[in-house]
Amino acid sequence: MAILAGAIFALGAADAFSSGWTEYENSLVLGAMQIRLDSRSQKDQKTSLEWLEKKRAEFLSSIKKGEAGEEALLAVENVFVCEQYHYVWELDDKAKATGDLILSQFNKVMEWNQSHPLEKRGEWYTLTACEVINNSMPLFKYSKRISLGMDQKKLYDTMLSAGCKKGLLYLHTGLWYAFAPAIGGGSDDKAKKYFGVAPHIGPTDYERFFGYVYLSQIEFKMGDSGSCKERLEEADKILPGNVYTNFVRRLNAAGCTSFDYATDREDVDAKVEKFYAKSGKK
Repeated sequence: MAILAGAIFALGAADAFSSGWTEYENSLVLGAMQIRLDSRSQKDQKTSLEWLEKKRAEFLSSIKKGEAGEEALLAVENVFVCEQYHYVWELDDKAKATGDLILSQFNKVMEWNQSHPLEKRGEWYTLTACEVINNSMPLFKYSKRISLGMDQKKLYDTMLSAGCKKGLLYLHTGLWYAFAPAIGGGSDDKAKKYFGVAPHIGPTDYERFFGYVYLSQIEFKMGDSGSCKERLEEADKILPGNVYTNFVRRLNAAGCTSFDYATDREDVDAKVEKFYAKSGKK
């Protein structure tokens, strides 16, 4: 799907931020999010990464000079780096360059946050920065992960209380509840609640798509394979021909979820390989 950096998307264009974001700046993030989602339609991770890098370069070169502020451009960068990191991690999660990629963006985000109080930040910047931080957490020591995680939770609560209506906030909040241990506040029921909101408020297809995918995985974990199947079918309607939902189905067939995969990839890979070797399926 061809995306121009200056495109105005119907739902988001009228939603300029109180922080002073313009409609044009808002449209840049929406355009980057669409490219991000479309990258999931390529045949494999390597091809997706190459496609993403090409589209990213085209998109950035089309941005009108002087019409986007530093915060909006950083938000766009966050979107592309997080998706790039996804593919790089898939290709080689142990490589030093993989960790360096996300940690470099983490440092940019933390530096910006230190000089810009929350009430002065735009919602899109804040939410994309949260994803950068979330992706960085596994690379830190346990104590820092806990500290960052609790800071994130407080931020989500603040944005929810302020009435933020972006699906990315509900995805982040749902993931927090899905990954946090029960003793620390984790809850599958709450994760399901928040995941269930994202597909209905968007405003991007990326948020709708992953709202259904994450909802499917928490339902699978809770033993509702029928609803899981239906949610993945809804995701397929948003991005027909994507390869990601079939990947998730392979995990589920082996009794695992995408959450398990993110937590312990080697263990899940072994279980999936054993399942398909035993079943004779490909």
